[in-house]
Amino acid sequence: MIDLGTGFIIEIMIESAVGNEMRDLDFSVDFFVYTNRRKVFQKSDLVCIEMESANRYYALLNTSEIGCGKLMARVTVKDPVAQWAGGKRPVILMVDTGKTVGEDRHFVSNRMPLRTPDFEEGYRVSFNFVWGLPKPDVAYIFYGNIVDQIASMDEISSEMLVSPDNHIVSVRADKMGKTSCGTINMGSKVIVLIPEDRQLTATKDNGFGGKMAFSTQIMGANGEPVVTIDGTRYKVYGELMAVSGEVFIYVD
Repeated sequence: MIDLGTGFIIEIMIESAVGNEMRDLDFSVDFFVYTNRRKVFQKSDLVCIEMESANRYYALLNTSEIGCGKLMARVTVKDPVAQWAGGKRPVILMVDTGKTVGEDRHFVSNRMPLRTPDFEEGYRVSFNFVWGLPKPDVAYIFYGNIVDQIASMDEISSEMLVSPDNHIVSVRADKMGKTSCGTINMGSKVIVLIPEDRQLTATKDNGFGGKMAFSTQIMGANGEPVVTIDGTRYKVYGELMAVSGEVFIYVD
């Protein structure tokens, strides 16, 4: 039995009989006890940890918000069905989390958590109570342009990547066909950051549909130097713009 006020970190797992991933589903989770006190989490309220295999979703639940009793959950999934009005069929599944909050001895403290019957209405829901959140293992490529005054490419920082003065896009680390970095003004820098452990290389379009290395005559980089952003090491590609214009890149 858990004392009232305990905080839970709850991993929510929704499996689809047809392979729909949670990242693509619209869903909500309503935690409640039989005292009719409840806490509703919309998908946007959950902590999303991006993983290579599949995104994982966590609710941070303070039991003082719901009171004492057997902790239950009602999960509402908007099942993508093109023929349904609005294109989403509501599926509501009830789950016993296996936890009891408070000191009411009418409740059994050591219950086994239950999950919904296998793929009832096409979905199966279960929960996992954890101590902490995992570290994301998704690798990203950052590309775009920065206007910050820097003396060399190894001065690129995490603050520059999120600054509203710059235009930086992040995508999952993989090959990229011809991709526009937008129109970049003379004096700004076009950059591409690729995780060091990925066997990928960035080049720029030569204006005729071909690929060429970035210029290093003034300020440029072709895989060196390496900068560390939020604990991940990135190979740096890019150059200082001698004239204004649209820049296209490739990653192979």
